[in-house]
Order: sequence, then C-alpha cells, then structure tokens
Amino acid sequence: MQPRINVALKAARAAAEYIVHSQEKLLFDKEQGQSAEQVYQTVCSGAERSIVYHLEKAYPADTITTRLQGTVQNGNEGEWIVDAIQGQHLFSRGLTGNVITMSYLVAGKVEHALVLNPHTKDEFYASKGRGAYLNNSRIRSSAARTLENVTVAAQFPATDRLTSYLSGQFAVLSEIAEQGARAVMQDCPALMLANVAAGRLDAAWGIKLQEWEMQAPLFIAKEAGCLFAGFDGSPSLEKGDVLCAAPRLFKVLLPTLNKHLN
Repeated sequence: MQPRINVALKAARAAAEYIVHSQEKLLFDKEQGQSAEQVYQTVCSGAERSIVYHLEKAYPADTITTRLQGTVQNGNEGEWIVDAIQGQHLFSRGLTGNVITMSYLVAGKVEHALVLNPHTKDEFYASKGRGAYLNNSRIRSSAARTLENVTVAAQFPATDRLTSYLSGQFAVLSEIAEQGARAVMQDCPALMLANVAAGRLDAAWGIKLQEWEMQAPLFIAKEAGCLFAGFDGSPSLEKGDVLCAAPRLFKVLLPTLNKHLN
C-alpha cells in the first residue's frame, strides 16, 4: 500500500468515527431547532478539520482543498481534494449512504484516491498503476455482457436541477427492465461508482455531477478495469454526465443513455 493511501486511510477513519458519533446526535440537534443544513455544515466542517489535521502533519508541502473550507493549506507539491460528507441528504435523514472521498493530484492528474463509508467501514482505494482495492482485497469490474440479470444504479432526478431529466430517466429504466436488468436508486454518486469498481454493481450513471463527486470513484473504477464516458461517448466529462460500467456492458448501455438522456 502506498504511503499516501495509508495516511489518507488514517485521516478518513478518524473523520468517520466523528461522523458516526455526530449523526447519532442528529435527531437531538433537530429537536433543539437546528436545521438539517446547519447540522450538516457543523458536522462536515468538523470532519474536514479532522482530515486536514492528519494531512497537514504528514505532508506540509502539499496543497489541501476541502469542499466547505476551500484551500486550507498551500504547498508546492501535490494537492488533496477532500469531501468529508458526500450524500448530504442521506446524512441529514440519518441514513447510511454518505461517504468520505479524497483524491491526491499531481500536475492536475489523480495519483491516489479513496472512498470510505463511515457506517459500513467499506474502504475503496487505488493508486495509479497499482490496481483498486476494497478492504485490502483487489477488486475488478464485473464480467457482465448483457442486461439480463444485471444490477445497475442511477439517481432519481427529483431536484430542481435535474427534474428536466425525469422522463428520460424513466424511459431508460423502462427499456433496460424489458431486457432483464434491475435498478437501484442511489443518492450518493461516489458510492454507486465505487460499487461498480468492486463488481457489486454492473453499471451506474450520473447526471450533471460535480467534478468532486466523481473524481475519486472514477479513478478507482478505472484502476478496477471499468470504462466510463459521457452519454455521447466522449471522454470529456465537463457536462457532468457519466456512464461507468463493466467493459462489455458499457457498449450495450451507452446507446440507450445517449438516446434518452444526452
């Protein structure tokens, strides 16, 4: 295991303990009049500080950027990108689908990545050219070739930003269901993409994702042998639309997404 992954795991585990403990107090905080957004901001900021403490101590020459606080340390080597709680809505409801994501970039390219679920303790991680791992075991994408009996994941586009994709999403789900696929709705893009890397899911797609939502899990998926691209097949993900799938299934699903969602 690479040294930076070791440090990232140590930092993320400490933050995970803090998040789980804090989430247990979530109902009490709501009863005291705090909004879900206020509770999220408080807990996420605390988790970020916990991660930053470990990274600053181990790598004082690295830049560290977090989702809420922005750049908290400037350096002249690589850059850490930290999202302490991805899956804000699930966290705020006391559910377990939120994850910690961390990426380490050198010259703008990801070299190491980590996705950790504080509740299940699943730790997905990868280093460039060294493969992908889940809880110390090597992982690979599934071998699915057709849609029969596969399991895929997608978002339910219920937010204002995504409601225009609702009919297209239903059309995709209807079309793949007719070919024997099963679908689960996932409100944490990093977790569903990491599960594709581990072969737990055969494919997943996201709509209008932010770069920080997909950066770490797509790097892990690439190291696990998955293919990913925009709905038009382009390697550019600037639009935030992405399909990630087992290599042979990728070619089966892409035309359907292109037709209904692109």
